[in-house]
Amino acid sequence: MKIEQKFLKYLSSKDTVLAGIIEKFDEPSISKSDDYLLDLVKYIIFQQISTKAGISIYKRFLTYYKNEKLLKRKFYITKKAQKEIGLSAQKKLYIENIFLNKEVIIGLKEINDERVIRENLIKIKGIGNWTIDMFLIFSKCHLDIFPVGDLAVINVIKKEYQVDSIEQILKIANKWSPYKTIATLYLWESLGDEFPN
Repeated sequence: MKIEQKFLKYLSSKDTVLAGIIEKFDEPSISKSDDYLLDLVKYIIFQQISTKAGISIYKRFLTYYKNEKLLKRKFYITKKAQKEIGLSAQKKLYIENIFLNKEVIIGLKEINDERVIRENLIKIKGIGNWTIDMFLIFSKCHLDIFPVGDLAVINVIKKEYQVDSIEQILKIANKWSPYKTIATLYLWESLGDEFPN
């Protein structure tokens, strides 16, 4: 999806600090996905670890997944593979749970209502609000999502805006509506963060 100039003009007019970030950094990329299962696996892998570690683990997972996918049986990560990939026991279970719920997840392709998506995903063990925000931003391309649970975004706002409280941060983010996602992408871009595209 091309980020339209009207989005950037609107954001810049609402927030001079963000305007400076938009001016300074390259336009981020965002595109709708066609593989929700792997997307959610990726977001689970990236939970609470560095971008660099997340990329390495996800690449190793993909190699295993592509081999296992050829087998006509329930998707399962062996203990040996878990160690080789670098997954915690908890993340292994969460990833397997994604595949157990694949019909629900694939069914979200026909749904764009944010509330309905959240209600469906939050019921799946291992998927919390941060993972849902990543799904809405990167898999569904919703334009008005602010991932309040993303520590990197919160820290860059604290630094750039000289604020401390979550109330102040949310007040800033609310100024960006209906394009909170675009603002968030630029904040990630300012960190040189490859995640999660």
